[in-house]
Amino acid sequence: MSKNSHFKGYFLSHRLITNELINKIDKEHYDFKPTETSMSAKELVVHMLTSFYQFASAAAKQAPKPLHDEKAEIDLANLATLYTDETVKIFESLTDEQFDEIIDLTAILGVKLPAEQIINLAIDHEINHKGNLFVYVREMGHTDLPMFVKK
Repeated sequence: MSKNSHFKGYFLSHRLITNELINKIDKEHYDFKPTETSMSAKELVVHMLTSFYQFASAAAKQAPKPLHDEKAEIDLANLATLYTDETVKIFESLTDEQFDEIIDLTAILGVKLPAEQIINLAIDHEINHKGNLFVYVREMGHTDLPMFVKK
Protein backbone atom coordinates (compact mmCIF):
# COMPACT_ATOMS: atom_id res chain seq x y z
CA MET A 1 0.00 0.00 0.00
CA SER A 2 1.33 3.45 -0.87
CA LYS A 3 1.96 5.92 1.91
CA ASN A 4 -0.58 8.39 0.54
CA SER A 5 -3.25 5.65 0.56
CA HIS A 6 -2.29 4.65 4.09
CA PHE A 7 -2.34 8.18 5.48
CA LYS A 8 -5.45 9.16 3.56
CA GLY A 9 -7.27 6.13 4.97
CA TYR A 10 -6.03 6.79 8.50
CA PHE A 11 -6.98 10.47 8.24
CA LEU A 12 -10.47 9.62 6.96
CA SER A 13 -11.01 6.98 9.66
CA HIS A 14 -10.88 9.84 12.15
CA ARG A 15 -12.15 12.76 10.06
CA LEU A 16 -15.37 11.00 9.08
CA ILE A 17 -16.21 10.71 12.79
CA THR A 18 -15.20 14.35 13.34
CA ASN A 19 -17.56 15.31 10.52
CA GLU A 20 -20.39 13.24 12.04
CA LEU A 21 -19.93 15.14 15.29
CA ILE A 22 -19.81 18.47 13.46
CA ASN A 23 -23.08 17.61 11.71
CA LYS A 24 -24.74 17.36 15.13
CA ILE A 25 -23.92 20.99 15.99
CA ASP A 26 -26.86 23.26 15.21
CA LYS A 27 -26.19 26.92 14.44
CA GLU A 28 -27.70 27.97 17.77
CA HIS A 29 -24.91 25.97 19.47
CA TYR A 30 -21.98 27.49 17.54
CA ASP A 31 -21.16 29.71 20.55
CA PHE A 32 -21.49 26.85 23.08
CA LYS A 33 -18.56 26.46 25.50
CA PRO A 34 -18.41 23.66 28.08
CA THR A 35 -16.40 25.97 30.36
CA GLU A 36 -15.77 29.69 30.43
CA THR A 37 -12.18 29.25 29.25
CA SER A 38 -13.00 26.79 26.43
CA MET A 39 -13.13 27.61 22.76
CA SER A 40 -16.64 27.90 21.39
CA ALA A 41 -17.88 24.95 19.34
CA LYS A 42 -17.39 27.00 16.18
CA GLU A 43 -13.86 28.03 17.17
CA LEU A 44 -12.93 24.43 18.00
CA VAL A 45 -14.25 23.07 14.71
CA VAL A 46 -12.60 25.79 12.60
CA HIS A 47 -9.34 25.24 14.49
CA MET A 48 -9.45 21.49 13.85
CA LEU A 49 -10.26 21.81 10.15
CA THR A 50 -7.84 24.60 9.32
CA SER A 51 -4.96 23.22 11.41
CA PHE A 52 -4.99 19.84 9.71
CA TYR A 53 -5.23 21.44 6.30
CA GLN A 54 -2.28 23.72 7.12
CA PHE A 55 -0.17 20.81 8.38
CA ALA A 56 -1.00 18.75 5.30
CA SER A 57 -0.16 21.70 3.03
CA ALA A 58 3.17 22.15 4.81
CA ALA A 59 3.95 18.43 4.43
CA ALA A 60 3.29 18.79 0.69
CA LYS A 61 5.49 21.93 0.53
CA GLN A 62 2.46 23.99 -0.49
CA ALA A 63 1.16 27.26 0.87
CA PRO A 64 -2.34 26.62 2.20
CA LYS A 65 -4.84 28.46 0.03
CA PRO A 66 -7.64 30.28 1.82
CA LEU A 67 -10.71 28.06 1.68
CA HIS A 68 -13.20 30.31 3.44
CA ASP A 69 -13.71 33.91 4.48
CA GLU A 70 -13.14 33.99 8.22
CA LYS A 71 -15.40 37.04 8.57
CA ALA A 72 -18.34 35.55 6.64
CA GLU A 73 -21.10 33.51 8.23
CA ILE A 74 -20.25 29.84 7.89
CA ASP A 75 -21.99 26.51 8.01
CA LEU A 76 -19.76 24.12 9.94
CA ALA A 77 -20.98 21.00 8.13
CA ASN A 78 -20.21 22.53 4.72
CA LEU A 79 -16.87 23.78 5.98
CA ALA A 80 -16.00 20.28 7.22
CA THR A 81 -16.76 18.80 3.80
CA LEU A 82 -14.71 21.48 2.04
CA TYR A 83 -11.64 21.07 4.25
CA THR A 84 -11.88 17.28 4.19
CA ASP A 85 -12.05 17.20 0.39
CA GLU A 86 -9.14 19.62 0.00
CA THR A 87 -7.02 17.70 2.52
CA VAL A 88 -7.72 14.43 0.68
CA LYS A 89 -6.51 16.08 -2.55
CA ILE A 90 -3.23 16.93 -0.82
CA PHE A 91 -2.78 13.32 0.32
CA GLU A 92 -3.50 12.09 -3.19
CA SER A 93 -0.88 14.45 -4.63
CA LEU A 94 1.96 13.14 -2.45
CA THR A 95 4.36 10.43 -3.57
CA ASP A 96 5.95 7.95 -1.18
CA GLU A 97 9.25 9.80 -1.56
CA GLN A 98 7.66 13.11 -0.55
CA PHE A 99 6.59 11.61 2.79
CA ASP A 100 10.31 11.15 3.57
CA GLU A 101 11.32 14.74 2.70
CA ILE A 102 12.38 17.01 5.53
CA ILE A 103 10.11 20.02 5.96
CA ASP A 104 11.38 23.15 7.72
CA LEU A 105 8.82 24.15 10.34
CA THR A 106 11.26 26.09 12.51
CA ALA A 107 9.20 29.29 12.13
CA ILE A 108 6.06 27.53 13.41
CA LEU A 109 7.18 24.64 15.62
CA GLY A 110 10.91 25.22 15.97
CA VAL A 111 11.84 21.96 14.21
CA LYS A 112 12.52 20.33 10.87
CA LEU A 113 10.57 17.09 10.39
CA PRO A 114 9.90 14.51 7.70
CA ALA A 115 6.54 15.12 5.99
CA GLU A 116 5.32 11.77 7.35
CA GLN A 117 5.91 12.97 10.91
CA ILE A 118 4.04 16.21 10.21
CA ILE A 119 1.04 14.19 9.05
CA ASN A 120 1.26 12.05 12.20
CA LEU A 121 1.30 15.23 14.32
CA ALA A 122 -1.74 16.52 12.46
CA ILE A 123 -3.61 13.26 13.05
CA ASP A 124 -2.69 13.27 16.75
CA HIS A 125 -3.88 16.88 16.99
CA GLU A 126 -7.18 15.94 15.35
CA ILE A 127 -7.64 12.96 17.67
CA ASN A 128 -7.05 15.15 20.72
CA HIS A 129 -9.59 17.75 19.66
CA LYS A 130 -12.04 15.12 18.45
CA GLY A 131 -12.17 13.96 22.07
CA ASN A 132 -13.02 17.54 23.05
CA LEU A 133 -15.70 17.62 20.38
CA PHE A 134 -17.32 14.48 21.79
CA VAL A 135 -17.68 16.31 25.11
CA TYR A 136 -19.16 19.39 23.44
CA VAL A 137 -21.72 17.41 21.47
CA ARG A 138 -22.72 15.33 24.50
CA GLU A 139 -23.11 18.53 26.54
CA MET A 140 -25.42 19.82 23.79
CA GLY A 141 -27.70 16.90 24.60
CA HIS A 142 -26.72 14.35 21.95
CA THR A 143 -26.54 10.78 23.20
CA ASP A 144 -26.49 8.84 19.91
CA LEU A 145 -22.81 9.28 19.15
CA PRO A 146 -20.55 7.44 16.70
CA MET A 147 -17.62 5.22 17.64
CA PHE A 148 -14.25 6.95 18.00
CA VAL A 149 -12.99 5.75 14.62
CA LYS A 150 -14.63 4.56 11.39
CA LYS A 151 -13.24 1.41 9.81
